[in-house]
Amino acid sequence: MNYQIRKIKNEYYIYSNSVKIFTPNKYPLKTKSIEHARILIREIKKKQNKTKSHSILGLTLFSINLSKIDKIEITKNLFKILQNDYILYRNFNDKLLINYMNKKFGTLIEDFSLKFNLPLKVQTDFTNNVRYKNKHFSSWLMNLENDSFTALYKLASISDSIILSYFFIKKKIRCKRFFKLVNIEYNYQQQRWGSLDEHKESESYFLKAIENINLFLKITKNF
Repeated sequence: MNYQIRKIKNEYYIYSNSVKIFTPNKYPLKTKSIEHARILIREIKKKQNKTKSHSILGLTLFSINLSKIDKIEITKNLFKILQNDYILYRNFNDKLLINYMNKKFGTLIEDFSLKFNLPLKVQTDFTNNVRYKNKHFSSWLMNLENDSFTALYKLASISDSIILSYFFIKKKIRCKRFFKLVNIEYNYQQQRWGSLDEHKESESYFLKAIENINLFLKITKNF
């Protein structure tokens, strides 16, 4: 296959043997930067990346295919994640860990609450879920460009935290810190009991996914 990049009105379209490439939903595969287009061609040539949802190609296809109806349905899922947000739960009795999590997450919870006027509370029991509904946050989500919306959704899906994902796309948290915050409870237990090889494998994939999402935001001009 011979792949080409053609610039049309400040956008870069991907062609294969002089034929424009389309997504599964029949949208043209295009980017805002030449760097992004080049990465897509590299990943298209590596056929295994077509099925990886956190590859640059996977993130790009998801973003391009997003419709308004898709965003409405995904927004409902995002509120479900917020309802069980990882950084809001302390369902254990270890006071040292609880205090440490309060110290690391307290300001983030408070800032997010103030930003969207949400009465967020730290929960100690999974059976007492609080349902959050907020027009301000819903409106903010729906007004996000597809690229940022995709990044937020993908981050929230792998981290179980809307709050951390929000501060990531707002550039308040970078990759390594995001990774450490999401793994606070696990790392605490790891220090006491050690780690397993399968955990190391999972950590490697998770960190790579975060780095890919970070790169995706940069090359789509959202950072």
